[in-house]
Amino acid sequence: MDSLLKFLRRIHFLLLFILLEVLSLIMLVNGNGRRNAVFHTSANYIIGNIYDFTWNYVGYFNLREENEMLMQVLSNIRANSDDFIVRDTARFHDRADSTGRIEYRAIRASVIKNSASRRNNFITLDVGSEQGIKPDMGVMSAAGAAGVVVAVSQHYALAISLLNSKTGISAKLKTNNFYGSVVWTGDDYRYATLTEIPNHVELHHGDTVVTSGYSAIFPPGIPVATIEDFKRNSDDNFYSIKVKLLTDFKCLSNVFVIENLNQQERIDLEAEESKFEQ
Repeated sequence: MDSLLKFLRRIHFLLLFILLEVLSLIMLVNGNGRRNAVFHTSANYIIGNIYDFTWNYVGYFNLREENEMLMQVLSNIRANSDDFIVRDTARFHDRADSTGRIEYRAIRASVIKNSASRRNNFITLDVGSEQGIKPDMGVMSAAGAAGVVVAVSQHYALAISLLNSKTGISAKLKTNNFYGSVVWTGDDYRYATLTEIPNHVELHHGDTVVTSGYSAIFPPGIPVATIEDFKRNSDDNFYSIKVKLLTDFKCLSNVFVIENLNQQERIDLEAEESKFEQ
């Protein structure tokens, strides 16, 4: 305590000077409306830049972490597919098919609006047609599938979330490739239902559900959910399966829009099926 008092006595002139300077500044600003406005504008500008710098700094490292998680997801898919090639660039990640042609491209985006508590939820992204975004592109987080783009403007895109009762995603069991659809019942943002799995299939709690690749939106093998619970239905030959979604829609921030570069070719070809059904 004595040391503190001695220190304060040594610098009391400096403390007095600082106090008088602060009082003078307050009187100067409050005594003139124009100076007051200039002062507050400057202060807001400085504070805003500090917040902006902090947000960008934190966001950069969060994005880097999610990029690393995405690359791990892609690496896991590559382990099951010899033709999976990832090209790490500043903006894009590419997947090539067995002929060497680039088949899928992942475009990084940020979520600027999201809902998870309504029956039909949507996601707004900060990329649009200027970045090559189009309807019917898949949206995935670093953890797994998140939704599908349904509308695009020049700088923004609107995606229908997996948390939407009017949509579903073609998926399969990773262990045995039996496929069905993941649909959301609107009850809990963490869970959905996997349909159309025959009840003779062997299931286990914790089994992984991935995209099937049967649609032209997502490549096969993108994680979607894990099996939480299941039971055999008495009125049909299928399971009732509750799955836990891998994407946490309550803290969705950075995502990747998946572009299938051969999507239109596939759609046009599959449209020929109708000719052979007659």
